[in-house]
Amino acid sequence: MRGILLVLAAGLAGAQTMTEVGASAAGGAIGSAAGKKVSEGISAIFGKVDKAAGKAAKPPEDNSKSAPLLEVGPAVVVKVQGGAESVPPPPPASGHRAAAKPAVAAAEPLPEILPPPPPPPPPPPQVTVEDLKRVANGMSREDVLKLGAPSSRIMMDDDEGHLVEVYSYADKDVSFGRVRLKDGVVSSVEVR
Repeated sequence: MRGILLVLAAGLAGAQTMTEVGASAAGGAIGSAAGKKVSEGISAIFGKVDKAAGKAAKPPEDNSKSAPLLEVGPAVVVKVQGGAESVPPPPPASGHRAAAKPAVAAAEPLPEILPPPPPPPPPPPQVTVEDLKRVANGMSREDVLKLGAPSSRIMMDDDEGHLVEVYSYADKDVSFGRVRLKDGVVSSVEVR
């Protein structure tokens, strides 16, 4: 019984191998036929491109029908420093070319060189503890801001509908004072 199974297994293995070889041969034939069609298509495309490039490379037989290679507009006088004038040379003779088209727009003269802008103003003054000691109740918002900008500013409405502003002042992350305003007028000052 063992012998029969061994012979049967060997026969099946041989059949499997023959099937795989046959499928591979058939696939190769189909693949080569398809590859030939692709190759022919690519060759046809490159042939058409070659013909089009050949036509484009030929010079026109009658130069009077071709467009000018370069259009030149009218001369423009440009003033340069020192009062001298710079005039470009005249355009070359058109010869056997078609008449030149007029320029679309004449170039504007170059603007004069301006001096550099002035430097920015210095930064606003830094508020000190002495400045905050001079702030009193009843001072206006404008008078407080003339001393310098606060480090932080909080604006809110209170329960009675008044605008409340709190300006905090600090130097190197150390808080040294706070001014509280109500409707744009100082209501309290706290100096530490």
